[in-house]
Amino acid sequence: MRDNRLWEGHRIILPEVREKAIKHCRDCRFLVRVRGREEVRWGCVAGLPRYGTLERAVPEELHAVEVLKEAGREGLAEVLTRGDPEARACGLYMPRCRKNPGHV
Repeated sequence: MRDNRLWEGHRIILPEVREKAIKHCRDCRFLVRVRGREEVRWGCVAGLPRYGTLERAVPEELHAVEVLKEAGREGLAEVLTRGDPEARACGLYMPRCRKNPGHV
């Protein structure tokens, strides 16, 4: 099966996994800009209890101090390590809510 082209071309992807397999983190609502004193970096807040459970709306930008208060230094480090917009979406992927400018 290792060099079988026919087998390689017929991979099965379950419908509920397909969206996560073709999406990237840049389309996820949990990817936010984290603003520090001198720089702005991307971070994934899906691991933070307040935002991961959608208890609060996920903002487009967070201050690093807010993440430090909620999760500590280790939590901030984890948020920033998972902040790659070009990475494939993980199992916590949720599409970003788009604002429709055409409606009032």
